[in-house]
Amino acid sequence: MPQYKQYKAENAKPNPKSTINSYRSFGYNLSTAIADIIDNSISANADNIEIDFLWKGNDSVISILDNGKGMNLPELIIAMTPGSKDPEDTRDEKDLGRFGMGLKTASFSQCKRLTVITKKEGFATIKRCWDIDFINSEEEWTLLDYVSNESYLDKVDKLKSGTFIVWELLDRIVGNSKVENEAVKNAFYQEMTTVNDHLSLVFHRFIESKKIKLFTNTHEIEPWNPFLLNLTPKPEMGQLEVLINNVEVTYFILPHMSKISNEDYNKSGGPLGWYQQQGFYIYRGDRLLVSGDWLGIEKKREYSKLARIAINFPNANDFDWNLDIKKSTATPPIEIRKELARIAKMAVMKSAKIYNWRGPKTGTSENNSQSFESLWKDETNREGIKKYKINKKHPIIKQLLDSEKENKLFSKALKLIEENVPLELILYNQNEDPSFHELESIPEIPSDDLIHLAVELYKIYIIQGVPENLAKQQIMNSTPFNLFPLINDYLI
Repeated sequence: MPQYKQYKAENAKPNPKSTINSYRSFGYNLSTAIADIIDNSISANADNIEIDFLWKGNDSVISILDNGKGMNLPELIIAMTPGSKDPEDTRDEKDLGRFGMGLKTASFSQCKRLTVITKKEGFATIKRCWDIDFINSEEEWTLLDYVSNESYLDKVDKLKSGTFIVWELLDRIVGNSKVENEAVKNAFYQEMTTVNDHLSLVFHRFIESKKIKLFTNTHEIEPWNPFLLNLTPKPEMGQLEVLINNVEVTYFILPHMSKISNEDYNKSGGPLGWYQQQGFYIYRGDRLLVSGDWLGIEKKREYSKLARIAINFPNANDFDWNLDIKKSTATPPIEIRKELARIAKMAVMKSAKIYNWRGPKTGTSENNSQSFESLWKDETNREGIKKYKINKKHPIIKQLLDSEKENKLFSKALKLIEENVPLELILYNQNEDPSFHELESIPEIPSDDLIHLAVELYKIYIIQGVPENLAKQQIMNSTPFNLFPLINDYLI
């Protein structure tokens, strides 16, 4: 703006120490952070991406290796520079980035040392490193030509082209834990399972179309399609509708649970179960952003649990959808909400028509991987009768059982509760009014008692040596805490 030139005064450069530490608080968790790195790999035309978790106590390492086009030195420096791309620039339709911040903010949210080793076809392998402790001491944005382990260079040298991202000093994940700390080690590898579940959903279209292969510790990640197209009988698929600005919308109505096998039911519930997975699924260029959310257009109800709606928009519409840096939230533009409401209402009515009073299966098993621990699970005894048991792996129950010594009163109380589940009363109420057990009756704000319980559990984890960030994730991935994101703010 030329009219301001006469008023120019000083250059107010942000302080490196405060700025880089603020990048650590963008709200990523480990799964969303790794997904952001994979976005860069896909944008670099990689078709093979390997994620590795290596436990070494406070020297543990998480790395992501891809066979994309790699970078030369000027490109690497730009990639390592915060805010290196103008968010308003037109992007290639296959580009999953937007803000030029993902590599830095995602990495710094999990670690204090980020090393990028890369090789472009026809160029030598090069490296650059950000170390937060060094930046804080120097108070300068100084990149390092450094790698902690020379063997990392060999991984990239062997490729025609590619990039290797290395996260070290994982203070947010393992803290200062010793190698022999089995509790943190187990939690560390449990996080890998959670990451697998997240990536299998977020990138399922890329995996299904053979555009990429994803691996964690050499294990290939299988896609999880939320629309369950592999079920028998198959879901009902609505006609594709194209709204303004090339927004594509398709609804899917799942078959009734009684129509599919128990094995298929257990596999198809997804990380959160059938009830929580209902609603809209928003994709940006086939990359999933939002899963299982009615976006305020409808409410989650038991009889609408069979309805799932896919929305896909091109990256040219990012600002219309209020896309955030983490690419974990998106809000439909006002001009299409009326059309989305129409499609949602139709899908809910179709779901309600199929659903009946017989109610949901709990659908749990030892082999069914979930990203949260439920309080109840079901088991079939030798006589083929279904019994409902309290999940001994739930963090609260586990802590109470572990704290018992000679007095086994709590174990006996659990047994008494399990033997007296009021099935007849539940079935009667469900038959009289199917909406009786709808979860939206749960208040939006957690009770003081529930908050205090979460805080006490958090303190126990900390005493055991579990890092703060991981302790929070363990609590917030279990019921009923996962229903109240506000509880996370009290875990300090």
